[in-house]
Amino acid sequence: MSNTQYAVCHLQRGSGNDSGMSCHIERKDAKGKIYVPVNADADRTHLNRELVRFPDGVSNRTEAIQHRIETAGLRRKVSKNQTKAIRVMLTGTHEQMMKIANDGKLDSWIDANLKWLRETFGNENLVSCVLHMDEKTPHLHATVVPIVTGERIRRKREGEKKYETKSGPRLSADDVMRRTKLHEYQNSYAKAMKPFGLQRGIVGSTAKHQTNSEYYRPQVIQYEEDIAKLQADVEKAQEGRNTILAWFGKGDLAKTKKELADKDRLIAELNKQIEELQAEKVRLQEQHKSEIGKLRNGYQKEIDKAIHQAEAAERQFKEKDALIDRQRKQISLLDRKANSQRYSLSSGAELVRINVSNYRNPSLHIWTRVGDELFENIKFQIDYDVAQRHFNGQITDEEFVNAVFERQEQVSTRQAELLGAAFTLAIGGPAQAHVGTGGGGSSSDLLWGEQKNKLNNQRKTR
Repeated sequence: MSNTQYAVCHLQRGSGNDSGMSCHIERKDAKGKIYVPVNADADRTHLNRELVRFPDGVSNRTEAIQHRIETAGLRRKVSKNQTKAIRVMLTGTHEQMMKIANDGKLDSWIDANLKWLRETFGNENLVSCVLHMDEKTPHLHATVVPIVTGERIRRKREGEKKYETKSGPRLSADDVMRRTKLHEYQNSYAKAMKPFGLQRGIVGSTAKHQTNSEYYRPQVIQYEEDIAKLQADVEKAQEGRNTILAWFGKGDLAKTKKELADKDRLIAELNKQIEELQAEKVRLQEQHKSEIGKLRNGYQKEIDKAIHQAEAAERQFKEKDALIDRQRKQISLLDRKANSQRYSLSSGAELVRINVSNYRNPSLHIWTRVGDELFENIKFQIDYDVAQRHFNGQITDEEFVNAVFERQEQVSTRQAELLGAAFTLAIGGPAQAHVGTGGGGSSSDLLWGEQKNKLNNQRKTR
């Protein structure tokens, strides 16, 4: 046994919902049937263990990944190209791992790994952890959903460009898989494994878990080398036979016949061995293709099923959205009939459109119509609480405008003239030219600011 025993911690991004890796980890195909890869011992598969308890209603690793994403409180929609799961493979040098198992310390080693995983990635983010005992070296396959809560890191290409940072949980494999983070994982994992005689792996090591393809490849190469060697032996035997044939005519016919028979027998045996090796090579390659084909068929069926479910769900959502939209329109109609005052401007004009560019520092831009006359106005630094009530749907557009603009601020001079007596009574006097903060372009003699306040005080003293 080597003096130096290494701890192995390998992280890799999953693809999609990572169902393909789920088949390998759980030893089940897409249909739920037992699947044991060729590099595993089927007689030891029963020793494998799932170490993380799934939530109620969740039966496998793939569902556990989706359940964590759906219950994490994410505010942004998860895109198709986002990494939903990170694979974490944990083990050590073969000799030391076998010693740990033989000394009865495997459960303690597992507990230390689970503790490190939860402390490093978060208890809720660790959705699965499976012990494999049916391969050469005992190891763990952990699954982490990369939910983070820290502030998003600015990318270099963004430069000094400002962006809005939203609080709350985010799905971000980039944060979890940062180079500095990976270095920290290796150090902290080595510290956790030190009591088990395992040290930090070599920095920059390219060692990795052996895949099925990697398992098959050396066997095929070995068959090809054996076949080439046998073919060389056949060529040598054939050369010897040709030498024997040259003896004809030298008088020793019996010896010649015996030597020829021996060479023919050797050549036949070598050719038989070549045929057997070639047949075994083809069998091995076909077995590999068959296993890959089964997995691909299983994945495709799973993909087709998911697409079908998504399409059905989308149809249901559209139907529900249409129903909700119809109900909202009906509610709006009934509300307009029951509370008509909530949907009219105090000036009597028609509200055509409003715009609030930013509800954090709100300003209100309005467009009104009286007959064919259009008018627009803007007011800045309006009351934040009022703007938030409108943003939350607590008040209508008209109520919002009435709260921000005085009656005379909602119309132009021409519109006021068209409104006539009604507007005259509303503002307490004849219609005057409008004073606005924005758009009408008209001059005005209407009272504004201090003058308006003085007039109000005079009226109170009468």
